[in-house]
Amino acid sequence: MSMTVAMPLPGNGQYQTQWDYILSSFPPEELVVVGDEADAPKSNVFGKLRATYVDSLANESRTLILLAAENGRIAGDENLADFVHPENAMYLFGNDVAWVTLDQIGREPDHKVYIPTATRDDLFSWQAYAITAWDRVMKNG
Repeated sequence: MSMTVAMPLPGNGQYQTQWDYILSSFPPEELVVVGDEADAPKSNVFGKLRATYVDSLANESRTLILLAAENGRIAGDENLADFVHPENAMYLFGNDVAWVTLDQIGREPDHKVYIPTATRDDLFSWQAYAITAWDRVMKNG
């Protein structure tokens, strides 16, 4: 079962190292980055995964799953613990506070999934990806 990951263009800041580690530990079959390739971080992981750069996900035909905080701008309404992962899906991870709006995504997600936490705080996108990738592998093999 393939996993496609979509994400906003990460900066070259402190979280790029975490994304590099997580993507090398749980490599998706495809990585789609919303943003301009010229602005992409200089990362070996992005090169190995051969990221595809797009302006929007508006024309994406796969099931789009947004990982969103329970209390975010776009509130998650399906608990990851109970979520059944679709066969042909694209998972969208991004910083809910700074990035994710429907205008930036380009379309309404098919599912808005949240990861239950002890608080209602947002997770870093790389944390959400690691948890979701593990959950998908455990449930679907």
